[in-house]
Amino acid sequence: MDAAALALVTTSANSLVSLMTSEVWEQVKSGVAALFRRGRRAEGGAIEDELDESVRELRASLESGDQETQEELCQQWRGKLRRLIREEPELIVELQSLLNEWSSLEAVKGNATPTIYQTATARDGGRVYQQGTGTQNNY
Repeated sequence: MDAAALALVTTSANSLVSLMTSEVWEQVKSGVAALFRRGRRAEGGAIEDELDESVRELRASLESGDQETQEELCQQWRGKLRRLIREEPELIVELQSLLNEWSSLEAVKGNATPTIYQTATARDGGRVYQQGTGTQNNY
């Protein structure tokens, strides 16, 4: 599996687990189950049961203050998605589509990462130095 596919799988697993306790969970769950049904027809119903069990585990861990369960669930779903894509590489397009859909759902529920713009003006030979985190663009 190439690095781009592995990054997609990792991001998808992390998003999946973060959406497990959201109000859009049923929609997310349907998409994941459909993806696995297309890839492994026999696992369609079983995957929904596994998703439900993961949600129960995550909620219980959040109530008890257990921080490690969320990471374990991310790793578990990363593995399942990685194996699915490795066995059925054509499903990577559908996984990317699901991730795009989840990103818009996260934005709707208010979990989107804000975009910050900085503007500066230098006059009379003055200089301005600005940098936040990430990539610096000089224009």
